[in-house]
Amino acid sequence: MRHIALRMAAAALALLVVTGPAMAADEPITIYTDNYAADEAMSRVARDLIEQHFDTPVELKPVSVGVSFVGTARDERSMFLAAWLPATHGEYMARVEDDVVNLGTIYTGAKLGWVVPDYVPADQLGSIEDLKKPQVAERLNGRIQGISAGAGLMQLSNKAVEEYALDDYRLITASGPAMTAALKRAIENEEWIVVTGWSPHWKWERFDLRYLDDPKGTLGGAEHVDAIASPALVESEPEITDFIRRMTFELDQINPMLAEAERTSYDEAAETFIKEHPDLIESWLEGE
Repeated sequence: MRHIALRMAAAALALLVVTGPAMAADEPITIYTDNYAADEAMSRVARDLIEQHFDTPVELKPVSVGVSFVGTARDERSMFLAAWLPATHGEYMARVEDDVVNLGTIYTGAKLGWVVPDYVPADQLGSIEDLKKPQVAERLNGRIQGISAGAGLMQLSNKAVEEYALDDYRLITASGPAMTAALKRAIENEEWIVVTGWSPHWKWERFDLRYLDDPKGTLGGAEHVDAIASPALVESEPEITDFIRRMTFELDQINPMLAEAERTSYDEAAETFIKEHPDLIESWLEGE
C-alpha cells in the first residue's frame, strides 16, 4: 500500500515543486506539514522564530505524509518536522534517507494505539484482547472509531483487527476531527468507546484517557519524531538548520499547546508558546 502512496506522492509533488539551480538565500524556506496537530503547531513555532530571528521568510505547505518526505528530498529549501520513526513513517524515510539530512529528534515518547476513556473499567476492558469478549463488543456496538483511511495508524489498526481476530468489529473511517467529536460525545454520555489515538494530542489534556494494552505489539511502541531537511538547505542555511537541531520539546509542553490550538488556532497557540517559554526559546536560538 505504501509504495503506491509514495508513487502518488511523487506525482502530486510534481505540481508543487520545480527543481533546478539553488535558490537565492532570500527565497522562502518551505516547511511541509502533514495536517496532524503536533506537526501543525510545532511548524508554526519554527516558522515564527525563523522569520523573527533569522530574517528569512517561511512558507508552510500542507500536504500528505508521503509528499512531505518526497518534497523535502527534492525541494532545495525545505524541511519536514514530523518524521515518526522508526516504525510509523519508516517506509517513507527508507525511500528518501539518502536524499535528506536528519536534523535529530524533536521529541520522544510519541505513541500510537487504541484509546478508551478512563471510566471504562480496566478489569473489563484493559487490553485489545478484551475486545473479543461478547459483552464488551455489545457495549461498543461493534465499533472502533478510526481516522482517515490513508493514515499509518489506520493501516496498523486494520492489521490489529486481523491479528486479534476482531471479527465482530468495524473499524470506522473518518477524519481526525470526527474521531475527537465521537470521543467527546461518548464522554459526555459516559458511553463506552474505543478510538484510534496517538500522543501528543490535545485530547490528553482535555479528557481522562488511557491506551489499551497491545500484547501483540501490532500498533507499535514508543517512537521518536525527527526533523529532516534537504541537503542544500543544510549547506545554504547552517544557522537555521542548527537552530532546528536544538529545537526539542517535552510531551508535557506539547499537549497544552495543542489544547490551546484547539480552543483558538495553531497560530495563536504557537505565539503563546513562544511568549511563555523564553528560556527554552533562548536555548534553541543560542545553544548551550
